[in-house]
Amino acid sequence: MRNMILPANSGVAAIGLKIGLIVPYDDIASITADAVKTIVDDGDIICITEAVVARSQNRYLSCSELADEVQEKLHLKPGGTLAVISPIASRNRFALIMKTLAMATRGGKVIVQFPIPFDEVGNQVIDEDFATTRLRLKKTLRSLRDARGNTPMLNVLIREIIAGLKLQEIGCHIISIRKIAGKGIADLTVKMPDGKLAVIEVTFAELEKAARKAVGIQKDVSGAEQALAIAVNLEHNYLTMVDANDFSCDKNTEPIKLDFSSQIDSYYEQDVIFADELGNNSFSHPVTDVDYRGLYLQMIEEGGARGEVIFTNNPLKVYDLGYIDGVCIGAVHEREKLRELFASFGAMVPVLTIQDIGPKPWGVIGSNVSDFEGGVLKLLPEDADGTAEKIKEKIKEATGKSVDVLIFGDGAYKDPDTGIYELADPHPAIGVSSGLKSAGLRGGSKLKLVVDTLYSKGYSKEEIIAYLENREGETVDESLGTTPRSATSIIGTLADLVAGSADAGTPIVLVRGFKYEQKS
Repeated sequence: MRNMILPANSGVAAIGLKIGLIVPYDDIASITADAVKTIVDDGDIICITEAVVARSQNRYLSCSELADEVQEKLHLKPGGTLAVISPIASRNRFALIMKTLAMATRGGKVIVQFPIPFDEVGNQVIDEDFATTRLRLKKTLRSLRDARGNTPMLNVLIREIIAGLKLQEIGCHIISIRKIAGKGIADLTVKMPDGKLAVIEVTFAELEKAARKAVGIQKDVSGAEQALAIAVNLEHNYLTMVDANDFSCDKNTEPIKLDFSSQIDSYYEQDVIFADELGNNSFSHPVTDVDYRGLYLQMIEEGGARGEVIFTNNPLKVYDLGYIDGVCIGAVHEREKLRELFASFGAMVPVLTIQDIGPKPWGVIGSNVSDFEGGVLKLLPEDADGTAEKIKEKIKEATGKSVDVLIFGDGAYKDPDTGIYELADPHPAIGVSSGLKSAGLRGGSKLKLVVDTLYSKGYSKEEIIAYLENREGETVDESLGTTPRSATSIIGTLADLVAGSADAGTPIVLVRGFKYEQKS
């Protein structure tokens, strides 16, 4: 492509440029200047993905190197326990970091706290319906337990909630609990793991009577394919369950016994879902199909440690699992808030963020897997602003054109279909040259609002055009301006969208016609 000439009525334009393979110690400034020299113009913004910049700088570190640093900074003794708070759920972004943290414990334990139900960038880590239903049941159970001293009849509700919790663990989806929700005619209505609709009657001891009742109810519930009877023993913390139709025909049918004695304390923790409550459930991401709990437990095991994952929006609950020797904040954007949370509650052990692990300024924030089997991470570029300035100078030297340069990472956009806000880097703009350092927020008035308002007042098209050109005459309320956004974040996001990922092969993006204001 030579001499890119845009039509006179064009606005912002962005085009991805293909270049050859970049390897460590390549001269990224010369390569970029050569890629744009035939089409660049004054005022263009040249964007380069951080991945090729970092590769040209040989920005790699091994898990073993990082593990030694973590061990030293957290003063971890062999066999210690480390809590990892709110990590991003990503094989590429965090799996090797998790392995690194496990290695730092030298045969110890890693406790991972996942928020419910998504990580900070929108990745689902636990099924939202499962988590919402379970926490609601546990909250109700806790309230009933606190109140039942004066009202023994509340045990009837308690037994049904415990039955619901146990059914969840074997893969059932709770549709309703009649005495709580006021819906349905069975004590519980559920969808079984195989998808069948089932009605359930719950009792303390009269399993035969409950089975007969469940069979009768099944006939009255449209679509019900199965009937179950459950007897809950609150004294010894177990329940027995039978297929009501089989049991009604043959009293020798062997009931299934499910013990919950080891889980009863977990059931009363109303804002945490512990590992012993998950039963047969695994939670695969609806888009990537990765079970991040399972993946991180695997990484911890490969790092030579034992792992435990809890789901809660209260990170301090990690302290309920025993003594913690150190804390590592795994979040990217909420890292300082979470550090302050632990500090405000008097954390007596070292607390690090992933920005504190690895070289400054970003540590392992924004790192990617370079060699999964070999345990090697690629970091963000070194001195990204300085590198952008050198590329700018090289382009000026090679072409005589005055441009600005932006090194970009993840774009700051949220996919409405997947719900993922794919910003695992600290900012869309990792580094900028001098001209962009003073770029302010990009705002402005809503053109559609101004046009609609003036047109409704009888202005002709020509009069509206004149108003827009001169902003003279009758004043239109333009207080409803466009949402102010960082100009560099917009440019970085635009570049990321144009460059694409996977094998797109366009790590350089030329942006032309992007107007922005300088900071005042």
